[in-house]
Amino acid sequence: MFQKQITTPEPTFHGGQIMQPKLERLIKRGENSPFYQLLGLKIEEIRDNYARLSIEIEPKHTQFLKKVHGGVIASLADSAAAWAIYGSNHLEATPVTVEMKINFLKPVESGKLLAEARNVHCGSRICVADVEIKDNENSLVAKSLVTYYILHDKQGR
Repeated sequence: MFQKQITTPEPTFHGGQIMQPKLERLIKRGENSPFYQLLGLKIEEIRDNYARLSIEIEPKHTQFLKKVHGGVIASLADSAAAWAIYGSNHLEATPVTVEMKINFLKPVESGKLLAEARNVHCGSRICVADVEIKDNENSLVAKSLVTYYILHDKQGR
């Protein structure tokens, strides 16, 4: 069983500026977005090349067989991977999903899901992240590999 551990990342320095306030603004913006609100996605930790997000399973997350819908799990994986990339590029670029592969390994009916994302590769234009989604008992529920194209414009920040 995993325990919720919310950590505040250490301030990140980039170009002589502390990135911590910018990260906090982005986290708030992310968690307040309509999509995150709809699913109940929570950002638990972000640091260089790593992110951890979670979701408390509710009836709205299940399909007609009372199992968590694969789209919910895929959304959790995609979001965790994107935040791992945000932490690695000093919040100066926007990752957009180009490709996602996910293996669903175990059905889930209730409890909490935890996604841990780690960057496998991050170049100037392409980043690849590996994501593991686990349940309350720390059992692997899904495994995902996500590829992102990195937009270097600063619009929307």
